[in-house]
Amino acid sequence: EGCIDDQTPNGKIPAEVARIAKTYDKPVVALAGTIGKNAKRNYQSGIDAFSSIIPGPTTLDNAIEDAEKWLEGCAESVIRHITIGMSLIGSEQKFDASSKKVAL
Repeated sequence: EGCIDDQTPNGKIPAEVARIAKTYDKPVVALAGTIGKNAKRNYQSGIDAFSSIIPGPTTLDNAIEDAEKWLEGCAESVIRHITIGMSLIGSEQKFDASSKKVAL
């Protein structure tokens, strides 16, 4: 998503994905270019967490050019955070940084 904001719960794709995921009792983390006004409204639509992929101030051209790299880095960071949380509750799942996969 380009921006997670107060309009996201009104039918944008992340909110619809969250709605479907909740029917299967699955958590949802939304990754977006930016986090906008009243983004916390999304917690009520089923999005459990969200994060911006953009690491800092940039131009639109750079954001478009580097989006894939930033998305990958943000996704890895989110998985690492989840893995840390899981280890705190005693889960046996581990993150394999070389394959960028969670081992079951």
